[in-house]
Amino acid sequence: MTREARRASILEAATGVFVSRGYRQSSIDDIVEAAGISRGTFYLYFDSRKDAFIELIEKYFEEFTRVLEENHRRLEDTFERDLNIMKTWRENIVNILRFHRDNPHLTYIVYREASGTDEDFSDRFNELTALSRSIYREAFRSMAQRGLIREDDIDLVATVNVGATVYIITDYLLPGAGTDIEELADRLVEYHTRALVPAGLDVEQVLRGVLKTRPAAGKAKGGRR
Repeated sequence: MTREARRASILEAATGVFVSRGYRQSSIDDIVEAAGISRGTFYLYFDSRKDAFIELIEKYFEEFTRVLEENHRRLEDTFERDLNIMKTWRENIVNILRFHRDNPHLTYIVYREASGTDEDFSDRFNELTALSRSIYREAFRSMAQRGLIREDDIDLVATVNVGATVYIITDYLLPGAGTDIEELADRLVEYHTRALVPAGLDVEQVLRGVLKTRPAAGKAKGGRR
């Protein structure tokens, strides 16, 4: 096994330990047992249990940042080419939901274990939140300039959406939720549109051709009620 492969294997074992036992209750012994290695081998790659945990947080941060930046590029391209902005907005929501659905353990570690656990962990989480808010703010400003949403209090709208995204991730996309992300994306787009469109704009016309599913009012799959 190459050094990179061994490191990845230890991180994978650590991920399983942190998810099953929690960061606070886990130990290096738990990780080396899960990885099938000695403590000495563990210390060849990581200085401590916290070191491995931070690397997992960094992995989440880097991969999710790429998703956010790609979403932003896609939206800017839509603006420049005068394409259907709401369709792109929906695609971007699906990308965010899919990333967290497809990375349930990293999602669990960041949102259940890292948030509020340690100053180093919280600082990194806050950086990601600030980046998300900045990207949302720029997107909402561009949409407001094109008359798609109201121009009032864009900063507040961006902050609310970032906060809502965190709760959606934890309530609907953590392991075991079984949420249909296409349906959830439609519901989010519809809620955003009805809440933010300017007066006089035909909401149904905006939504027509954008939503792929139209769940009954109050219907939910996964998450809390």
